[in-house]
Amino acid sequence: MLKRVLIGLAGLLFLLIAVVVGRALTVPVMDLADAGAADSIDADGAAQHLAEAVRFPTISFQRGADEADLARSAQAFEGFRNWMDATYPAFRQATSREIVGGATLFYTWEGTDASLDPVLLMSHIDVVPIAPGTEEKWEQPPFGGTIVDGYVWGRGTIDNKGSLVAMVEAAEMLAAEGFRPKRTILFAFGHDEEIGGGTGNKALSELLQARGVRLHWVKDEGGVIGEGLLPGVNAPVAMIGVAEKGSISLDIVAYSKGGHSSMPSPAAQTAIGRLARALERIGNTPFESKVDGATRGMIENLAPAVPFLQRMVYANLWLFEPVVRGVMEKSASSAAQLHPTIAPTIVGGGNKENVLPPEARAVVNFRIHPRDTADGVIAHVREAIGDPEVTIEPLEGIREASTVSNVE
Repeated sequence: MLKRVLIGLAGLLFLLIAVVVGRALTVPVMDLADAGAADSIDADGAAQHLAEAVRFPTISFQRGADEADLARSAQAFEGFRNWMDATYPAFRQATSREIVGGATLFYTWEGTDASLDPVLLMSHIDVVPIAPGTEEKWEQPPFGGTIVDGYVWGRGTIDNKGSLVAMVEAAEMLAAEGFRPKRTILFAFGHDEEIGGGTGNKALSELLQARGVRLHWVKDEGGVIGEGLLPGVNAPVAMIGVAEKGSISLDIVAYSKGGHSSMPSPAAQTAIGRLARALERIGNTPFESKVDGATRGMIENLAPAVPFLQRMVYANLWLFEPVVRGVMEKSASSAAQLHPTIAPTIVGGGNKENVLPPEARAVVNFRIHPRDTADGVIAHVREAIGDPEVTIEPLEGIREASTVSNVE
């Protein structure tokens, strides 16, 4: 009897191995001999242009910002616009330009076939402010646009002037050769994306709707050229985003009796103590992680580019998903693809060293995975904190996650 069981288990194991190896063998192997090669691109020139773009401090400030800061930022946006005209003359001549919502740049490159719906390439010019007093802590000046060790340094290099410059570099090269697209190409470079796009992108959306424009597809921001994304992926990978996480910020307020520090309540019962415990509970109650959706598609599409051992894993996620998930969880950038993220960003409490404040407040930002919702995040946080003396309220600007684009 035992012998039969062992033979049966061995047979099942053999069948499992055969399925895993068979699925890996069906994956076509990708030739990576010329991966990353782009001889037609002036890489040094593009890097110099990106460095120049970074030197414009095109900062989006929240409401209530200092008027002098707003004026300097407005001047930077104007300077950037003039720099675009001077740096990309062929692109400027081939397109018509409109300024939408105050400072968003909208270009139209007319195609030869007006019956085709246009495509829209999007990026944004604005960047977030530098935390006051941290300028000296940067390895390179935040708006220096320096090039060191083969990298362009500065605020906006990745988010998102790098993508903008890449788009316009390509368009400039084609326009200089006399190329004209068959399908009209629209370019939209927003000026307030970092604070929600309520002026720029909203005005652009209303403009396109008023003109009855139906888009064939949209590419928003783009991605990065990643290296070492997963074990076995040794070639550079051009990432194309097919979904975008949502965002919600929760105002977490803890309450307690105020008083004097000479006669305090137990530390855990003070407002600051309650808030600290609430934040700890949020951090210690992570959201569910899964390798699904766009992330699963990315891994499966990387399978042709990896050695056979890793290909067996990536081609058989039905079996090895826990292994891959464990590897991805070790890196903050890859872990963020598996679940909503948790980021405490603002904390405030007392205003004097010997006074117990009656309340303490924190703002925690969550990036919502496409399989989750804002309501689900709020419910998760309430359950995690589990304290009636702590309130949880969403701030304005909730943005649900996008749907995942169809890539078929």
